[in-house]
Amino acid sequence: MSPGSLPPAFVVGTGRCGSTLLTRILSMHPDILSLSELMIFATDLGGRIAETFPEGDVDAAGLWQILGRPHPRQTLMLRQDVMMAEALYRPGPGRRFDRNSGIPAIAATTLPALTDDPDTLFDHVAAIVKELPPAPIGAQYTALFDRLRDDAGARMWVERSGGTLRIVRRLREHFRDARFVHIVRDGRDTALSMSRHYGFRLALAAAQITEILGVDPYESTDRRWEGDLPDSLIPYLPERFDAEAFRRDETPLPLCGHYWAGELCAGLEELRDLSPERLLTLRYEDLLEDPRAVLERFFRFLLGHANGIDLDRCAALIHRPQSDWRKLPGPVAAELSRACRPGFDALAAFAGEVR
Repeated sequence: MSPGSLPPAFVVGTGRCGSTLLTRILSMHPDILSLSELMIFATDLGGRIAETFPEGDVDAAGLWQILGRPHPRQTLMLRQDVMMAEALYRPGPGRRFDRNSGIPAIAATTLPALTDDPDTLFDHVAAIVKELPPAPIGAQYTALFDRLRDDAGARMWVERSGGTLRIVRRLREHFRDARFVHIVRDGRDTALSMSRHYGFRLALAAAQITEILGVDPYESTDRRWEGDLPDSLIPYLPERFDAEAFRRDETPLPLCGHYWAGELCAGLEELRDLSPERLLTLRYEDLLEDPRAVLERFFRFLLGHANGIDLDRCAALIHRPQSDWRKLPGPVAAELSRACRPGFDALAAFAGEVR
């Protein structure tokens, strides 16, 4: 690390848990370089996790294949005009990338969140990557992120992507000195938000289709088992994608609840042995109730202090979300609660172990 720099950190969670809000707040601190949504776009909404963390040494060209090229799920969403709101790069006059070219993973949100001229910064990142000698993938990411941190005059970098709890094992393996902030939200509200979110709906449908076909439908044209697909999943195949049906659709709440619980249980297992110096758990509901106190804990964990930022200004960004599972009909709420129960139990056990 450079003199005066601090170990990096990752903000992880199941997605739809309040982490985007933390990114906005992180970007307000001059000592922190906030890398927003990099891992989720690099993994193509979770479909290319193994490719994002390959084994052995990776050269500059291999790293650029991950970061500097468009990926199929995101490109489909862009061309069908169902791209997620989190994707900040919008094609238009004066922009290099459009629906035909697709948007490279690092340009989708990470670079536009750092500058009003993401194309120029994209070229700068490409120049940095080009000079990197072969090295393990974690070392390659670290070299690039450290360089961007130094260019920004920051002391540390923090990466935050929705849904990265599933890759904690890989993050720990490839970033040995990294710290983790785990943000947790009530699974029922999280599931309700997931059911309406374009990215999660596509990712969950893709996971179901992949299980039935035996191949990722966005990476392979093999359709030998297409006849086994239920009618509800056919419109999610890339060659049959129905944008209007996609916009109208909502993923079943129990499926989202089961997904939340499964991701949470697996993620907690990977976080279990981290010391308090390397793991901070924040509850989204606490952030809503006492934002200033929670944000002070957050910055003290990252920087050792809460100086250099107006916590009251940060707290003013926090508003209650629209998703509220308590407004659901009784039977629907009960079914959703049952689906989330394993996650609640795992959280309770984890909290008991920490105490």
